[in-house]
Amino acid sequence: MIDIHSHIIPFVDDGSSTIEQSLKMIDEAISQGITDIICTPHYRKSMFEVKNSDIKENFLAIKKAAQNRLVNLYLGREIYLRKTEEFMDSINSDLALTLNNSKFVLLEFSYKDKTEISEIAYVVALKGYIPIIAHIERYSYVDIEEVREIKSGGALVQINASSVVGREGARLKKFVFALIKEGLVDFVASDVHENRQNLMNKAYNIVVKKFGLAHGQKLFRDNALAIISTE
Repeated sequence: MIDIHSHIIPFVDDGSSTIEQSLKMIDEAISQGITDIICTPHYRKSMFEVKNSDIKENFLAIKKAAQNRLVNLYLGREIYLRKTEEFMDSINSDLALTLNNSKFVLLEFSYKDKTEISEIAYVVALKGYIPIIAHIERYSYVDIEEVREIKSGGALVQINASSVVGREGARLKKFVFALIKEGLVDFVASDVHENRQNLMNKAYNIVVKKFGLAHGQKLFRDNALAIISTE
């Protein structure tokens, strides 16, 4: 499996507080069957504003510490947006990164305050990027029709493994199953933090059982190959 959304770099956000904790998270990922991890520390104005240069320094440190482990690590960021103009401001300010130096960008939005996700994603796509909407099921104001609109504007959709297994409640589990059934999901990822269990293997088995092997491979690996093959 390829995990496109994780918080395993230490000292840069709320993901990991020590190098030892990061290595523990990497070992857990490997035990889940994950071979490739894109590290996506938060960028959020006034909350997580660590510069890219510091992110890269800590990324290289954890990559070196994990060099004898059977896993490939890549770098990106999870970019929090409230309005369209914030995207280019963040990209141009040493505060945001695309995924693996590609055109793919992982975007996060407010869980409760209604945000024009489809409009923002459309403008980001017009700028030449490929927006991936992080854990789309968590935005309480987004329904299946809006997900269709978001995707029609050029965005891709990621859901969390924890939602697939029901860890986030029955409503979100039902919602993500509906999204998968309608072909509206492109990636399942862990969004792992040190206080969150990695549930990728369990989620994969559920998706394969309910939707078939080909669908499981697409959501947990095949679609992500385009991101990690850009180096």
